[in-house]
Amino acid sequence: MKNIILIQRNSSSWRKKASLVGLFIFVAGIILGVSPLLTQQQTSPPPLTIEKVKDNIYLIKGGSGANCYFIAGPKSNLLVDAKMTPDSFLAMLAEIQKISAKPLLMIILTHSDGDHVNGLRGLNQKVRLLAHRKTYEEMLPAVEQTPELKDILPSETYENSQVLDFEGTRLELKNFGPAHTSGDTIIFIPGSRVAIVGDLMFYGRDPLIHKHKNGTFFGYLKTLQAMLNYNPEIEIYLSGHADPAGRQEAAGLIDSLKDKEARVRQMIEQGRTLDEIKSAFGVQPPPAGSPVRRPPLIEIIYQEIMEKK
Repeated sequence: MKNIILIQRNSSSWRKKASLVGLFIFVAGIILGVSPLLTQQQTSPPPLTIEKVKDNIYLIKGGSGANCYFIAGPKSNLLVDAKMTPDSFLAMLAEIQKISAKPLLMIILTHSDGDHVNGLRGLNQKVRLLAHRKTYEEMLPAVEQTPELKDILPSETYENSQVLDFEGTRLELKNFGPAHTSGDTIIFIPGSRVAIVGDLMFYGRDPLIHKHKNGTFFGYLKTLQAMLNYNPEIEIYLSGHADPAGRQEAAGLIDSLKDKEARVRQMIEQGRTLDEIKSAFGVQPPPAGSPVRRPPLIEIIYQEIMEKK
């Protein structure tokens, strides 16, 4: 904790940003896709851990927010995503320094969800901040309402693809169209046969499709297939909420989603209502008086099939 305290005491800009936490949580909860209640429900996040995935690529678990990753270069470090809170972001930077005591050069954002970007409120140094253009646009309304948070906006954006040479490590950034959100970035690292995919791979639960960010189920399927086809030599897929997975798991995820689609389509042809279809999949209605929730995946599949009719 000493490292974290020193960082906070030496950063007046962080203290200024921290005073805006309450407002940002409310705004980001609406615009970046994280419920204000969700951001507060975990008062004691799990401890941060860092493990080597392969070569110079490391997985960072724990803290508040999604999995993050960093790439250790000969002269500097590159970070992928930024946790949910300034505390976890700063703690993560301190832990990275124990493994690779080099300056942070760049942060790449896989998309705009709060559990991947809100930690940027703790950023107290000048770094290159890169994301897809749509991710920038999805983050912009929150910053426009709270101008003091302008430093969390990406300083660089790309459109369909971008290739980076990070101190000898080739990174190929790709966006295959709207999927989880409209601005999902997949980072292919061909030299290590690794891809960092953000929230494009979930296991043990349905994937989230953020309709308010122009995410789509059929776009999600298209992106997953494009991800597998883009570089057949990729062996390891790193996601925001799961352990490292292989091509077999990625292909299995596609098959399971296609199976859900086929079952929904069959029930529609049988004249079943949306409520009947949701019930058949075990989707329970929210308790009376509960906050409005995102539509479940089955409902999104139903809606998109009906839109195509």
